Amino acid sequence: MIRTALATIALIAGAIPVTAAGDVAPEIHQLCLQAADYRGCVEAQAGTPEYLGNKCPENHAYVGEGKCQRVYCDWVGLGGGHHEPLVAGKSTWRCGNNYNFWKDELQVGILRLGATVEVEQTSTCPSVAPQEGWNSSCEHAEDNWRAIEAEAKRPKCSKRLVAFECDWSAYLEANPGMKAWAESNPEAAEKQRIKLEADPLKK
Repeated sequence: MIRTALATIALIAGAIPVTAAGDVAPEIHQLCLQAADYRGCVEAQAGTPEYLGNKCPENHAYVGEGKCQRVYCDWVGLGGGHHEPLVAGKSTWRCGNNYNFWKDELQVGILRLGATVEVEQTSTCPSVAPQEGWNSSCEHAEDNWRAIEAEAKRPKCSKRLVAFECDWSAYLEANPGMKAWAESNPEAAEKQRIKLEADPLKK
């Protein structure tokens, strides 16, 4: 029995990189040991990155962690450089060629990154961070993104519980008869709670 359990743990631990396993907090590790998808469980417990904004100022590209950098053109001689990889081929970032009369040569525009500023928030784009190298989340949004966001924010429970923010306890407090029934029939009440899709954190 003990050997089987140890073998199972070893198998699960071996399914993820050693460095990643070492970074998992002990309490999360214990919580996720019995999960069918260990990696998915760990990632779920870690949560998602903090949402800080969805649009950079004009002529700025998102570079991650709530930061944007100014995108500008630098003109150099032929063969004198390459575009900044983070923004090359993305958004509307383009640099044309330029003829330098002082040097009597054709120069090529190269995309560069400059000063850093904070990402901004606008209601005209989806409420997610822009992809790195792009100006806003509008540039990679679904046509029906507003409907998608509205659906995501809609309470996921029975119409009877919507007025109570999917809170089963609040629903019972507002309906004394139902509360008395629930107290007398706990097992049936739990099935009803699940059927109405009440928020499991608001029992």
